[in-house]
Amino acid sequence: MISLSVAVVGHTNVGKTSLIRTLLRDVTFGDVADCAGTTRHVEGGAVVIDSTQQLALYDTPGLEDSTCLLQLLSTYFSGQRVDGIERLQYFLDNVTDNGEWLQEAKVLRSLLINDLIFYVIDVREPTLGKYRDELQILSYAVKPIIPVLNFIKGEQENTTRWVAQLARLNFHAYVCFDNVNFKFSDELKIYQKMQTLLADKEELLSALIKQRKSQWQSLLTLAKKLMAELIIECGALRYAVPDIDDGPQKAMLMLQNKVRKAELDCVKKLLALYQFRQQDIQDSALNIQQGRWELDLFSRDNIQEYGVQLGSSVAKGAGIGLAIDLAVGGLTLGVAALSGGVVGAFWSVKTRYYEEIKAQFKGERYICLDKQTLQILYLRQLKLLHVLQQRGHASSEKIKFQVSVSDASNAITVFR
Repeated sequence: MISLSVAVVGHTNVGKTSLIRTLLRDVTFGDVADCAGTTRHVEGGAVVIDSTQQLALYDTPGLEDSTCLLQLLSTYFSGQRVDGIERLQYFLDNVTDNGEWLQEAKVLRSLLINDLIFYVIDVREPTLGKYRDELQILSYAVKPIIPVLNFIKGEQENTTRWVAQLARLNFHAYVCFDNVNFKFSDELKIYQKMQTLLADKEELLSALIKQRKSQWQSLLTLAKKLMAELIIECGALRYAVPDIDDGPQKAMLMLQNKVRKAELDCVKKLLALYQFRQQDIQDSALNIQQGRWELDLFSRDNIQEYGVQLGSSVAKGAGIGLAIDLAVGGLTLGVAALSGGVVGAFWSVKTRYYEEIKAQFKGERYICLDKQTLQILYLRQLKLLHVLQQRGHASSEKIKFQVSVSDASNAITVFR
């Protein structure tokens, strides 16, 4: 298999493991913590492109004392003109397994055996000398280096300061990639930057970019399908009950439980689709509004809807006596309508309200979702999808997607 291998290096606790988690879409890769020195050994993962190609990523321990290490390397071959790579090799040939430089040795070995280096930077940190020393040591490996600026959200000034510092050290090919606040476009920029530095891997990286774009679009398409299926399923739920005693109340509870379960199933599928865990989400029960969707013919909204939808149907039914009377704000059906005109109307709207009208005559009541609840249900899934598309796989904050009732007025009724 043809591989492109990358060593992910940097100071302790800057987000090296988090970067790999996000690129691999794997929330379980490595250990992520706020304390220094969490990664103590080299660990790898791969993005498989096809049966013959992959991108391998190797997590390394943090560089803890780069200044002293650089001073040690400078003592080798005193008075001789040697390259930095020879200093690194000499260091590795002489380091002991139980020596004080054991962690640094793991990092330096990774530099020499991989094709490219990601140097992860926490832009919130000041541009101290220890970071400049780290970059100096990395340059000894004679491998392409891409500085990855992390935690950039809301840090424009600090990001600009780091970019200026990198330029002074002759590092101009950097990328901004926030491991927590993910942008798919930023991930593509990483691969595109790699293309400019690795001409011999251009074909492999082109295949990777094409694959990632296709996968991202497929995720969105599948997510939309799941959301549509949820809305259709919940919108079609209705229970016919006698409009007496506690029948409507029992039916309402059945409806609420059914909708909540349907939404939970959809949420689980969306989380799995984007490779997150159910434990990443904050509990957020759906608030059923009224428990009933106004579907009876005396609803003002439905009268207006009928006025639009029945235009051609009225013409069909007029010959057999359909009459609609909007006086006193209500709807009156003439005798003739019951015999033939209403049949013509229902045929055109595919009997949308047929069962509801029949229930009115039988003294029954239909319990189903009102429009506002469906809108809120849709908005919740839309918000969750938006969050998942912008969430890095190293994020520890709980996912929230509660939507207020007032947001329903802004519902988008079709997928774009």
